[in-house]
Amino acid sequence: MLVPWELLCEDNEQSRNLLEELLEVAAADPLIFDGVMRGILHSDPCIRMKAAEMAEKITRVRPLFLTPFKRILLKEVAAIEQVEVRQQVALLYGRVFWDEWDLKQVVTLLGQWIETQSSEQIVGNSLQSLHTLAMQKEWISPVYFQHLKNAREETKLSYHDLPIVP
Repeated sequence: MLVPWELLCEDNEQSRNLLEELLEVAAADPLIFDGVMRGILHSDPCIRMKAAEMAEKITRVRPLFLTPFKRILLKEVAAIEQVEVRQQVALLYGRVFWDEWDLKQVVTLLGQWIETQSSEQIVGNSLQSLHTLAMQKEWISPVYFQHLKNAREETKLSYHDLPIVP
């Protein structure tokens, strides 16, 4: 099934209803999720934004759907600079089970986003993913704490916006 991106990008009630229905179906069907992930790489910024939003919502309940997309997340998706996309996909990195090599790349990527982004949402979501990863691997905790400290010092985020320390 192809995702009707043009309809989803319209700003009306029918589009919002279609989005909700599609989210339910996509959460049950990895083939539709594949279409959602391809949408993140689309040339149209509206489609990229909707697809990133959908991927984030779907993977809240189906994080394993991201497993086949590890390489895409590390390469193509990481290169997207659109703020609305990056703030959604930042959360996806904490939902994947990475091997050690890829995990080091993800920690570096999230650290770069935390240190260089002006968007509080990107910084907060990157910290959230880094926190999740630090809960899985002890060696990430010092990196997480350093980024957390830097984010607090630069007042990018208030204390209540930051994830709980591991």
